[in-house]
Amino acid sequence: MIATRAPLWIGLAAAVALSAARARADGGRAAPAAAAPTGAVPAAPSSASPGAPVVEVVLTGAEGDLGAIRTALESQALSAFTLRFRAAPRFDATALFATRAVSGVALSCWIDLSDPRRAALYFTDPVADRFLVRSIELSGRFDELDRESVAQVVELSLRSLREDARSSLDRAQARALLLRQAPAPEPPPDAAAPAVPAATRRALELGAFYGVAAHSAEVGLTHGPGVRVALGRSWGPHRLALDARFQYQFERRYEEPRIGLDLRTITLRADASWLHALAPGATPLELGARLGAGVDRVDATPRPGSDGAPGFVPAAASASNALVLAAGLVARLPLGRDLWMFAELFAELDPARVRYDLSLEQGTETVLSRYRLRPGVLLGIEL
Repeated sequence: MIATRAPLWIGLAAAVALSAARARADGGRAAPAAAAPTGAVPAAPSSASPGAPVVEVVLTGAEGDLGAIRTALESQALSAFTLRFRAAPRFDATALFATRAVSGVALSCWIDLSDPRRAALYFTDPVADRFLVRSIELSGRFDELDRESVAQVVELSLRSLREDARSSLDRAQARALLLRQAPAPEPPPDAAAPAVPAATRRALELGAFYGVAAHSAEVGLTHGPGVRVALGRSWGPHRLALDARFQYQFERRYEEPRIGLDLRTITLRADASWLHALAPGATPLELGARLGAGVDRVDATPRPGSDGAPGFVPAAASASNALVLAAGLVARLPLGRDLWMFAELFAELDPARVRYDLSLEQGTETVLSRYRLRPGVLLGIEL
């Protein structure tokens, strides 16, 4: 019994050992296959690719946006480059044109995210003789789609600048493009205010308006359309103008039991006005004042009174001229290209009192007396 069982146990042990060895061998081969499925690319940090050209990436903008775009760039397929990041308070065009050949940097990239609606990208080679300039419209929230768009443009631009010199700009072309895009630099807080420039233009102004003014206790208001012609000159935010105005005031009728009057007035004015632009760079609202003088030509046609009393025979129609002094506050607001709206609050003064008298046997009686000081308002459009 013992002699026959020994070979059996020995064979069984050998079979178990052989099976275990095969299992270990199969497990060692299966592990790499599970770790690298077909088509997968091993991940490598794009910010540190050994032996790859070094790209210096300068970021400008909000701190949260800079961190997000750095993450997007590092996750992008930029394994052909080694990225070196740094932040800057603002884009420096002078640094863009500086040579970096001794720093080991193969390409430089500026990403300016200071404008939430636009990303400005600038690329150059180490000797600063080839450039690329890109501009990308953003959503204003710098969301995932914005970050992906910026990262893709950075990748394509770096490859294009490195591989295709024909697609780049030379120094003169890049400088001209930056001059067109860059806003005017802001002066330092302690900088002195710039001198007001001398007059650089003359402008002929043509306008039409409608004015209303007080007349007398008997008539109330007079009103009518008018035109204005002016010659102006500007010094920085200031503007002086000399103008002439013509207004026709519609007929006003006054009537009492004894006599009636039909009044028509034509006003002529010569004025000087001064205006100051409150915000020349934004909405250039202009405020100012005007002083002037002129003549009112009044046509008066007497009529029979309301009761038709035969004792008073209406005189013939007559015209008279009255000297008038005027002053007002002026406001002008642009409505479009070369089109302005203007408004005025004014007052007019009659140095000599203007009145209309009824002749009686015992003398005269004043029928209507115009206010010596008459306020008014006008609104107009000007070219």
